[in-house]
Amino acid sequence: MIPRPTFSTATKTIIGSLSLMAFACALAQAPQAAVVSPAAPLSQPVPLVSGTCPSVRQGGVISLDWNPVFAPSTAATGLKSFRMIFQHLQEDGVNLNPASRLVLDGGPAGRMTAIGNGYFHIEAHLPSSTHPGTYHLVKAHSSPDLPDDQGEAPMMTVSPVRESFCITVVPALRASSSPSGGN
Repeated sequence: MIPRPTFSTATKTIIGSLSLMAFACALAQAPQAAVVSPAAPLSQPVPLVSGTCPSVRQGGVISLDWNPVFAPSTAATGLKSFRMIFQHLQEDGVNLNPASRLVLDGGPAGRMTAIGNGYFHIEAHLPSSTHPGTYHLVKAHSSPDLPDDQGEAPMMTVSPVRESFCITVVPALRASSSPSGGN
């Protein structure tokens, strides 16, 4: 007679737990494959980085983590609005057209989230009609959230214009009419 191996209760519990964890991991991974499908492209915000001009597609989103340092700071309870004004410039710094400004708001069309220590994560959408080219940040405005009984509004004392922020707007991706991309 050949002896049969026996499993203790602890061994069965460990095997069962490992099987359950593997099953849970497989389920957790399944939704990620659906998110990456080409039918629903994600519009990830492109962070502004001082000294670089990241490429942003027409209709894309830019982001900026910024501390406006309001003075006096005691009155501000948050960020009510944030506006960035970019100027379309040639590489030598000459204006292509004084009217070619790009105004991006972090307010209703964008998103502003407090991230701690006075910093805010600001996202703004580029209009899909923005002309391709390089745009440099030339002005920024912000207004704080204030209690109702507050008098004069505090002013932003640290402007992102002091940094060298710019973006390069590139054409939006065009959807192809057939799976092969052509006729």
